[in-house]
Formats: sequence, structure tokens, C-alpha cells
Amino acid sequence: MVTLQELRDLRLGKLGTAVSHWEQMVRKLTALAQGGDGGANAADFAAKAKAADWKGDNATVTKAFTTKTAQQFTDILTEARSIHAVLRDAHTALTGHQRSLTSAVDRWQAEKISFDSGGRAHGGTRHADNSATVEQVPPERLQAATTEIAAILEAASETDRIASRALHRHARSTHDFDETGYRSLKDADRAQGLADLNATLQLAGKGPDMTDAELQRFNTLVRQHRDNPAFAENFATRLGSVGSLELWRELAGGPHEGPRAGRARAELLADTQKFLGTTLATASHGTSPAMTAWKSGVIAAGDDRIGTYGPYGFQVSSALMRHGTWDTGFLTSYGTRLIEFERSDPGYGGTKNLWSLSPQQQLDYPRSDSPLTAGDPMHGFLQALSHNPEASLDFFHGKNGGTRGLQQVDNFGYLVGEPGSDARVWPTDFGGRTPGYADLGSALESATLGYPSDAVDAQPPALRTPQQIEDRGDRLSLMTKVIGHYDTSDVIDKHDGIRASLARMAAGHIDSLNYSIDNFGDSGDQTGRDELYGLDRYRLADFGRSESGAFLRALASDADAYETVSAAQQLYGTSMMAAAGDATDAQNIGKHSVYMHGALDGARSEAIGKEFADDAAQRNLELQKQAAWREYVTSAVVGAGVGMGTALVTGTGVGAILIPVAIETVGGAVETHVQTQMMDWLEANKYSNSAEAVASLDDAREAGEKRAMIPLLGWAKSEGLSKQEVTDLRDDAESKYGGGRDFSDTDDGRGH
Repeated sequence: MVTLQELRDLRLGKLGTAVSHWEQMVRKLTALAQGGDGGANAADFAAKAKAADWKGDNATVTKAFTTKTAQQFTDILTEARSIHAVLRDAHTALTGHQRSLTSAVDRWQAEKISFDSGGRAHGGTRHADNSATVEQVPPERLQAATTEIAAILEAASETDRIASRALHRHARSTHDFDETGYRSLKDADRAQGLADLNATLQLAGKGPDMTDAELQRFNTLVRQHRDNPAFAENFATRLGSVGSLELWRELAGGPHEGPRAGRARAELLADTQKFLGTTLATASHGTSPAMTAWKSGVIAAGDDRIGTYGPYGFQVSSALMRHGTWDTGFLTSYGTRLIEFERSDPGYGGTKNLWSLSPQQQLDYPRSDSPLTAGDPMHGFLQALSHNPEASLDFFHGKNGGTRGLQQVDNFGYLVGEPGSDARVWPTDFGGRTPGYADLGSALESATLGYPSDAVDAQPPALRTPQQIEDRGDRLSLMTKVIGHYDTSDVIDKHDGIRASLARMAAGHIDSLNYSIDNFGDSGDQTGRDELYGLDRYRLADFGRSESGAFLRALASDADAYETVSAAQQLYGTSMMAAAGDATDAQNIGKHSVYMHGALDGARSEAIGKEFADDAAQRNLELQKQAAWREYVTSAVVGAGVGMGTALVTGTGVGAILIPVAIETVGGAVETHVQTQMMDWLEANKYSNSAEAVASLDDAREAGEKRAMIPLLGWAKSEGLSKQEVTDLRDDAESKYGGGRDFSDTDDGRGH
């Protein structure tokens, strides 16, 4: 495995020189083997030898030797071309890996994250403004950093492994030259995968009887070739659809002591689940008749038991779907069949009983914390959707039913709606919690945002082709459904675990939410709302003023969700002001952003007051945190030209989010909210906090107002506005902020 230090210090100059030398060698050998430069060449020599009138022993021995020698020049050329291709592609790939590593390390260092030589992330500390208080890097950011660096090092290691093995193959030809070679590094990878196929299948044939050493070898082979279509497709089709499911069912329950396997075996099986699942995911993209039959067979086996009294096929295949990016068409067909099966025959006790596993069977490693929900195949399927935005979008716009005597219902309504005749009853654990809702949220994130929910370095979907623009419309259409359904905190609370995903969806569509709410009394057409927000340019949607307000109010009542959406709003408002065409537009955008902040602050304050009504100290602390969050300052930088861009934002308790902005941003988009941690520390240590912290609801409101004004005041200064102009601007903003608070002022802030 290539380490961070090795890749960072790798000097590619000598490899580049070798590529150049072999390129020259190929040109020289081409002339010797095939001619073209007017000189003697092997092709002419062979032709003359075959045409000559050989006599006696010369006709058998000398002629054969001569033509064989001429052929060797062709083989030399083939081998030289192969070596050049491998070295060339390796140099290109390693250069890219090194560049990606440098970029990632620099980006993470801006968040005070460093790495050891092996690539593990470590958090530093940063001093708060003019104080000795320090901020610790959130654990989820350390994990994200480690994951990204690990992926880069893994890719570099794969390049090194494939190139090394290809070159060693040529080096082993000590008495002859290879008559075959590689056209590229990818071609070498394909050939190596096929060469390892039989060994992998032989190990798979042992199933649970594989020793730990053999299972480790099996894991190594499927890991190395998990992204190799030739290997993956042949591996899957040779096993067969049912055979693929039987392999994991037997391994997961084995060796023979079942789920009570020792720790070492369990760790090996966790790797097996990951790499076997990823390999089959790669295979699922194949379009050959054999692969088409394999995919149909997996779906058909879904409602069959795998093994005597074993789990359903859906349960086994969904366990493998947690990993990799599965084919879009396969996922949509699979999901439709899965829902239709559980709708047609839920059995006694509904889905909880239908998907229960026997005590002897385990399908997930590490073992699920919730044995009552561990067998629910919807978990793995939704995780697969979360990794494939295209499939997720197709699925949530699709329908199921119309067969087996079932009434046709839409997939979104079935999974999201209130339990009843047309909606799913989700299995719950002993505490009444429903782990599946977190997976549902991740899948909806993928569908509405257009990138995998767990993407470390997410990229916004392109909007260049008609299909991409149509997909954008479909994402907005689905987001409209999400906003319409999750309109109160009570509804969100019923889907425990989904709130963080909803907040990220709101942040990712903060542009359309601003556009939707800026329509008081249906005045948008006459106020030039479409032009102001760039309806056509940014392809926005009107989610509805009241619907958008209810959705944001429901989200803002929760601390983490409030932080996420509040940060998105401040960044979006700042960028729109910077991109505005004239002063009037900039002021209108800025004042509406203040309005949005007022709505968010009002909803959060109301929720705090209700949640901590009987605990004044805790209530004040929560208000202090809210005020500190308002100091989450944006630093958007105008790039060359104004165009649709995104900024990567991170808040406490949430992951990375792409916020739509109207300008390009450079470097970190926001400062961190270190003062939240300061409040906790001072409160815990009983220090006087009167000078630094907010102590009452009034002061918290004042701090919120101040932070909401940051974009406007910054713009006013840059424009050189007079004191009277700033005063007028402030008066308008104050009215907007109050209007926003009134907009979200309701006793239904948390469903009361």
C-alpha cells in the first residue's frame, strides 16, 4: 500500500524520462520490424525468406530459423509498445494521484486538519477571535478527511500494483519476447483480472469452509478487481445469480458457529461484504446477455428463500448493496419488485415479522445494533440509492403495483407517507426507533441534490445538456414533494433520523427557497422576482411561499438543522449581493436575506423557549449558542466573471454540504462557530461569562440581528454609502427581520 509520505515525495521525473526513452525505442523498433524509413527491416527479410527457393536442410531448418528470427522483431515491437503504454499510463495516473493528494491536503489544512505519514487525519486547534479559547475539529470532519485521503492512496496503490505486475510479466520472458502485450494500463488490469478469476472462484467454491487465510486471500482478490468489469462480470456470471447470493449467505453465517464467529473472522467478513458487494455492483453495469440474465435472476430470487429456511433473497442481496455503485436500471427494477413483494404478502406481524432473521443468521458485518430491524432489506437498498443519484431520482419518481392484484402507488408516497393501506409500516427496534428513516433520508438527499449523500468531495450536477436540465427539473419536482410532506416538526420527528438529511436538502436548495418565500401576497411577478433571483439562469423552482416557510420553520426548531440552514442562508445571501447587477438589486437581495434570517431565528427561539421552559439555565445556554452561531461569517470571493457555483460548508453535527452561490468562491467559505464550544466550557467551569456571552433572550435576539446585517453592512461599506443611506438601509432591514420573525412565529414550532 502506497503511503501518504511515499506519494507526496514521489519523484516522477525518472518515470517521465523512461516513458520518453521507450517512446523513442518504439519508433526505432517499428522501423526495424515494419520498415518505413527506407532501411532494412524484418518484414522484408521474412518475405524474402519465404519466397526463396530453399534446398535440403535449409528448406526445413534454416528457413524456419530465419522466419522465426524475423517474427521476433515483431514480438520485440509488441513488447516495447506494451511497456511504453504501461509506463505512460502509470506516469499519467500517478501524476494525477499526486496532484489530488496535494490539493486534498491543502484543502483540509485550511480546516486545521493534518495527516500522519500513513494518511490518518489529526485535528489541530484554532484560537477564537481575540481570546484563548480553542476549537476542536469535529470527529466527522476527521473521518471525512481520512476517507478522502485513503481513497487517493488506494487508487495510487492500484496503479502501482497493476503497472508492477504488468512489467514483471514482461521481465519473466527471459528466452523469448511476448507475442502479446497491453494497449494501456486499463488493458493490463483487465488481463490480470481474468488471470485471477479461476483462483477466486475456487476459493468461493469452498464457501464457509475457507480458512481465515483463504478468506483473506479471497478478500484481496475481489478488492483488487472490484472495479474491473471483465473480472466482475465473469465472476458474477460464473457463480450465477442464486450462487452469488448463496455465497454471501453461507459466508455471513459461517464458518460453522454462525453469528458467534470470533472477532478476527468477523473483521474478515466485514471486508468480504464490502468488496464482494462492490465487485457485484461493478458487474451489474454489464449489458451482455449473461449479465442481463444474472440481474434478472437476482431480482427473481428476491422472494425466494436462500438455503433451507434461510433468509429471503432480498435480504441477502440488499446486504451486499450497501457497498459500491449499482446499475441504475437494476436498482429501479429491484426496488419496485421488493416493494411489491412486501405489499403482496406481508404475513402475520407485517414487515417486522416478514423480514425477521433467525438467531443463527447474520447478514451484516459489523453486526447491527438493532436485531429487530437487521433483516429489513430496505436499509441496504436505500443505501444503494444514496450512492447512485440517477437511480434514486428515477426510483422516487416511479410507481409500484399494477401486478399481483396490487393497486398502483408511487414509491415516494409508499416510503414517506403515513402508515396505512398505501404506505409502508417500517420495522422498529426495542425502543420504538426506526433506523430505516436515516437511510431514507440519505436516498432522498442523493435524489434531490444530484450527488451521493456520502460524497467527501461532492461535485454539483452539470446543467449543459437537455438531459441534465431535465434531471434538474425532476430533482426540483421531488424536492417540492419533500417540502410539502415535512411541513411540521411533528412530522419530521416521526421519521427519527431523517432531520439532518432534510437540513442538507434545504441548504442545497436554499436558492429556490429564497425565491419561493419572496412572494408576499403573490407579488413576485410585479416585483421582478424572476430576474432578481435568476429563475431561468439558475433553473429555480417555486416551492410555494407558505409551504417553504413551514418546512424551514420545522427544520429551524432543531439546533443542528438550524445551524445548517442558517449557514447556507448567510452564504447564499452574501453571494447574491456580490453578484447583483446594480445597487437596488443588491439591497433587495440583502434585505430579503435578513428576512430569511429573522424567520429562522424566530423559529429557533420559539423552540428553545418551549423545550427548556422549566430550565432557565439550559434555555439561556441554548440561546447563547444560537447567538454564537450567528457569527458564522461568510467570506465569499468574487472570481473571474459571475456564474453559478457552489461552496463547501461544514457545520457542527453535520457533514459537508454544497451550497448554491451566485459567484465562485475561493478557499474556505465560512469561519467556524467556535463560540458555541466556548459557551459550554465556561458554563461547565463556572466562570463569569457576562462580558463574552449572551445571557438573555433579548441579547440573543440582538446578536441574531447583528449577524443578519453582516452582508448588508459589508456591501454598504464597499459601495461607499452615506450615513443617511446606511440608516435608510438599516430601517428597511429591521422591518424585514421583524417580518421574518413574524412569518415563523407560531405555536406550532414543534408541533404544539
